[in-house]
Amino acid sequence: MTAAAPALLGNRYELCELLATGGMGQVWRARDVLLSREVAVKVLRSEFTGDPTFVARFRAEAQHAAVLAHRNIATVHDYGEAPAGPEEVAYLVMELVHGEALSDLLAREGRLDVERTLDVLRQTAAALAAAHRAGVVHRDVKPGNVLVGVDGVVTITDFGIAWSASSVPLTKTGQVVGTAHYLSPEQAAGGKATSASDVYALGLIGYECLAGRRAFDGENPVQIALRQLREVPGPLPADVPENLRRLIERALVKDPTRRFPDGAAFRDAVDDVRAGRMLPRAPRDGGTHLLPAVGRAATVRRRPLLVPALALLAGAGIAVAASHVLGSPPAAPAVATETGPTTPAAVLLAAGDHVGRPVGEVQAALAALGLAVELIAVETAGSPPGTVTGITPVGAVAVGERIAVSYAVAPPVPAPPSAPASVPTEVAAAVPERPAGETAAGGTAEDEAKGTAKGTAKATAKDRAKGRGGSDEGSGGRGRGNGP
Repeated sequence: MTAAAPALLGNRYELCELLATGGMGQVWRARDVLLSREVAVKVLRSEFTGDPTFVARFRAEAQHAAVLAHRNIATVHDYGEAPAGPEEVAYLVMELVHGEALSDLLAREGRLDVERTLDVLRQTAAALAAAHRAGVVHRDVKPGNVLVGVDGVVTITDFGIAWSASSVPLTKTGQVVGTAHYLSPEQAAGGKATSASDVYALGLIGYECLAGRRAFDGENPVQIALRQLREVPGPLPADVPENLRRLIERALVKDPTRRFPDGAAFRDAVDDVRAGRMLPRAPRDGGTHLLPAVGRAATVRRRPLLVPALALLAGAGIAVAASHVLGSPPAAPAVATETGPTTPAAVLLAAGDHVGRPVGEVQAALAALGLAVELIAVETAGSPPGTVTGITPVGAVAVGERIAVSYAVAPPVPAPPSAPASVPTEVAAAVPERPAGETAAGGTAEDEAKGTAKGTAKATAKDRAKGRGGSDEGSGGRGRGNGP
């Protein structure tokens, strides 16, 4: 599907105007000819239609958004996969929001006032509360995915990289999903995104609305992600009320267990601020910082602590900035121009991306990332043979570093106990051949001679007494002489 070739998609949707283009799709203002209404149609880019992973992710966006019925979440009307000329395309039909992306609003106005900021935060938090209640984590909350309607209604969109307990993993080995400027520390460290990760991103949005600048910036996504891990934002302007400062500070605590746990908690905290109820001070991170302060990393950690720029961009490119907007096309996502290095200096590993997968598959994937792999067989009955049971180290690791991959092998089956073998009678009765100089009883020839002489002497005396020869008895005496 190209910008120059609008068409009737699925025999129903007339593509009228290209609104935005992202890493994975194009967003069109379209007309539903069946219901005579304007809609937004997101079309998977033609170069990805043959990739099962991209198609599955695109389909997952439809499934995630379809189960989330909330006024602050873009409504999904339809999903389809249909031929469009020589191509096979997948498309997602959503409500068309008449307004603009928050990113465009901030670019034009700079800062927002306190009440307007609280309004945006409250509505966005309410949308996230509905998603979190349904078990869905957005994972890419940013101003480009927050749409502000002309009627003031805030709508969150783009669930293309969202995660839910019922969905299958759609991220590749070593891949970090999200946008660097709004990436939580745990995501940057290779950990699993949770509802608290969405809260962190929303806190960064609040900071940007109040300060007129991003909390963390840098020359490339690697540098930005590192700052997310180990730095705190600069102070907010002096005119920001203390209670609102506490709201933002609590959302930006590095330790996810000490933030607001989900969108509902953040929403309720905004209500407290609006009602004049003072929030408690944000807990100090103390020793919970994941990385040391800038300039000390080389002396504290031997391993380079870099997040792969390509991995960060892989997730960020999925989001389409300012989708469903009527009017002039919005600016592209901030990270779209930050291409970073073509080869990452390090890669980010998370055990959850590998454990349970076939060891050969994991070995090939790690090797493709430029890592050396050491395979360690572990006898266990708790995992299927040939599947990975663990990897070390995890987190940010330098390209070329050796990764130990343990995998399951079936423990040996113990042999059944064998019955004692019976000795055949004829074998027991057989007289083994004995070495020269040794007798049948194990004595020497000298012992046999003594026994024979002794037996012969006894037989001779007995024969004299009986008055007859004793050759037979003499033989018997020779036999007895072999005793002790």
